[in-house]
Amino acid sequence: MADQRDDVAAWLAALPKIELHLHLEGSLRPATMFNLAERNNVDIGASTPDDLTGLYEFNDFDDFARLFLTGLNVLRTAQDFADATSALAAELASQHVRYAEVTTTPLNHQRRGIALEEYRDGLDEGRRRARSESGVELSWICDISRESEDPGSEATIDYLLGPAAPDGVVGLGLGGIESGFPPELFASSFQRAKANGLASLPHAGETVGPASVWGALRSLGADRIGHGIQSLDDEKLVAHLADQRIPLELAPTSNVCLKIVDSPQAHPLGRLADAGIVTTINTDDPAYFQTTLTDELLTAHRLHGFTTSKLLAAQVAALDASYAGAEIKARIRAELERVLP
Repeated sequence: MADQRDDVAAWLAALPKIELHLHLEGSLRPATMFNLAERNNVDIGASTPDDLTGLYEFNDFDDFARLFLTGLNVLRTAQDFADATSALAAELASQHVRYAEVTTTPLNHQRRGIALEEYRDGLDEGRRRARSESGVELSWICDISRESEDPGSEATIDYLLGPAAPDGVVGLGLGGIESGFPPELFASSFQRAKANGLASLPHAGETVGPASVWGALRSLGADRIGHGIQSLDDEKLVAHLADQRIPLELAPTSNVCLKIVDSPQAHPLGRLADAGIVTTINTDDPAYFQTTLTDELLTAHRLHGFTTSKLLAAQVAALDASYAGAEIKARIRAELERVLP
């Protein structure tokens, strides 16, 4: 049962935080998108940032996809990627997020004509600025877009193992449309990733059932699962995830906004945690879903039985599940140990 403290919101706002499931391309708040569009003379149908408000409200996945593509279209140069990263870091710092693993999809940008060296330079500069200006440590997860990459091409892992890859990449991800694109199609890329020291961090079990999660575990050697909310449909899978301490990266507001879950109250976050699965709480595409990590944690408290002790434990679990360097982990762990629930 959630505790009745009146100051939980204030306590949460100041809590040191870690985020593991966050897309750079889904983090463009209206002011950032508007400024990038102006710089690049991109018509986004708005004359002020406030005019973008309607664009950030959608009724279905198609609306969301249109918004996402608009955001991609304003990212053109290394400066754009650096500024987007810096803006994200400033927002994270305002919530006391100390470390985040940010997913980005390199080949989506290359297909738009962006040189991968330009993309790399922007990410590297943005990451440096995040540390120096905001005090936020960022790592990258570069992912394969299931429906966009020929499973036999291994183009994303080729890029990550080549000279144009950005600094700070910790894992290979798998995103995009699950249906029709099972994890098994991408096994060879993930085998190479793991052989070269990268973590396997695929989305699975978001819109497709437990078979998708099993496929990610068995064929991709998944170290964490992005979403995984359909796992509850398979008792053996739930037991396996709990026994093997395989973390789920949960993003409740995302699942509600995309109509995967009917309401915030109906989200399985609490049930997954009660089943003994390592649960981390995340935002996914925070700008487009109009949420923050602090908001997500407060919802977990109010609707899903996360007491302050459980909320603190969730941040420790996220830190343990992260691929931050040992020095960064030690520093954040010391901060968390000073927090009283």
